[in-house]
Amino acid sequence: MRHLAAAVAAALLVSGCGSEPADDGPREEPAPAQAEQSAAAGADPAAATTPDEAALAVALRATDLPAGWSVQANPVPDGDLSGNPSLDGLCGVAFPSEARRTAKHPVVGLDPAGAATVVAEAIAYDSAEAGELAMTELRDAFESCPAGDRTFADPPVVEGLTGNVVAVRYRLADGTVQDVVAQGRGAVVSVLLAEDPAAGATAARGIGARIAALPVPAVGR
Repeated sequence: MRHLAAAVAAALLVSGCGSEPADDGPREEPAPAQAEQSAAAGADPAAATTPDEAALAVALRATDLPAGWSVQANPVPDGDLSGNPSLDGLCGVAFPSEARRTAKHPVVGLDPAGAATVVAEAIAYDSAEAGELAMTELRDAFESCPAGDRTFADPPVVEGLTGNVVAVRYRLADGTVQDVVAQGRGAVVSVLLAEDPAAGATAARGIGARIAALPVPAVGR
């Protein structure tokens, strides 16, 4: 999903604060990124009471990834989602559900060499119906991708996923193979993109376990 990947990778490059990327080595995470990463790592999914809290609790964590990997949170500045899409435009498709988002938590997974190889967004919607609409729109978008945009292969098989699942694997024109694993439960959707299939599967399972632990009142399903 180039759209999601580009959005989150761009957030990584600017370290979530609108500054220019450095040319000589990694940047230190700014305070907002550190604070969000810490909040997400300590969030108990079973204690969530709202979709926003539930989305934070299922955001990608370092513990979801293989040993030696790390994460960088990229919080949305001021929480303003206007002009900050998650899925809109994927395969040239409009996502009406974008207007129903109430929060999102983008996180990048960095391999031991520091490469951004996994990207994920945990998204909260204003109702269970809106979250389910987003999953339907995502599935429909992949089914209608223009010929030549990407070549689809057999989807990844990942055990331990939760709720409504969309999983696809495709090869881009430059030869890059990407797996997308989306899991939706009520008003919360997690969308993960990985260029390392094993790491992506491990992360998706960790996220799935937390989605399963969310209380029904928090997500509406």
